Amino acid sequence: MEYNIKKLNELNDLELPFGVPVKLKYSTEEFDYNLLIINKENFNNLVVLSNGAVDVNKKSPPVFMRSTWAREINGTLIYLDDPTIHKSNLKLGWGQGNNKEYALRTYSELVKIISKKLNIENNQICYFGSSAGGFMSLILSSMHLGSMAVVNNPQTDIKSYHEGHSIPLLELCYSTVKNAYNNYQERVNVVSAFKYMSNVPQIYYLQNQYSSHDLKYHVNPFIKSMKEEGLDLEKVVFINYFNQER
Repeated sequence: MEYNIKKLNELNDLELPFGVPVKLKYSTEEFDYNLLIINKENFNNLVVLSNGAVDVNKKSPPVFMRSTWAREINGTLIYLDDPTIHKSNLKLGWGQGNNKEYALRTYSELVKIISKKLNIENNQICYFGSSAGGFMSLILSSMHLGSMAVVNNPQTDIKSYHEGHSIPLLELCYSTVKNAYNNYQERVNVVSAFKYMSNVPQIYYLQNQYSSHDLKYHVNPFIKSMKEEGLDLEKVVFINYFNQER
């Protein structure tokens, strides 16, 4: 089942039958937003999943990573494709969109309307992702008061990721890295997003302790910034694991 819409209020007229995967495309002047919705019977919770790195040379967008997990997850599911990297050779978009339209803000609006339509309470909504998907999930949860985030090895600042991926993305979206950080700080840094939204969600932060780059450039700066901004670190539960292969 597929729907193509151009207005948010059209969401209210959509049928989302139990057990039937529904592909939804919401088109604006800037982007096509693609979602895969799997409404499950007998569950009152929702899991929203965001993509990590995508090789557009191997699989053309839209891409719904971990959609093969659908049967194993207890809950209704919404998979989000990142329109930022469409028509580019980039693998990571971090949900940025461009300077005219913030993709994560649009997805937040879509998820809120759909979850309300499905009568799912905010405290029954979990945003999940790893790497760039973890970054997006943290910010999406901050936008959605009462929700939680479960993230695995997330980036917490775009510029701090490997320059071969982060710099081209920031230049594509905002012309320069300087412009991104001077004028769109709440989009490119997780702690800045929390401060901007005035909301630190409940977070379960899974971290591979063998990932030295993540620890140095994302975990430790995240903790330091949270303390400096006076934000509630008690809402962050760190779950450490050790995997030398990742």
